[in-house]
Amino acid sequence: MKKTVVHLSIILLFLSSFSCQKEIRSSIPDSEVYIETSPSEYAILRNPNSAIAYFHRPGVPVPVNFRFGYGGVLIFRDLEGKARSCDLACPVEASRTTRVEIDMPFAVCPVCNSKFDLSYGFASPIAGPAKESLRIYRNVFERTNSIVVSN
Repeated sequence: MKKTVVHLSIILLFLSSFSCQKEIRSSIPDSEVYIETSPSEYAILRNPNSAIAYFHRPGVPVPVNFRFGYGGVLIFRDLEGKARSCDLACPVEASRTTRVEIDMPFAVCPVCNSKFDLSYGFASPIAGPAKESLRIYRNVFERTNSIVVSN
């Protein structure tokens, strides 16, 4: 009986070491995000492999409560049809004004030529000098006629 308890304790300790996840640091600073799509934007985003970029454009009015993250926010549907979101700032350049360009299912930095795969929502680098993904925004909620991204 005592041997069984010891073995079980060792197994639980071993398994618990795998359950702790390392915090992933991003070179893109934490920034406030709140975007809510309009019904017409939602109609575009209903299809897999679709995307809309949101960022501050001087002179263009935006709802008072909108927050554009660090370099802007990309809302997209991955190939499985799941709504996803990430920041538009390239982690290599880490600049508010250097935004990746979208050609679904990829995002490409126009400065360093890093290429990110958006196919399954991870925004992982697949080419160029980038070693980290685009900053992912995980609070993506789908409503009847809109998608809301917040943090």
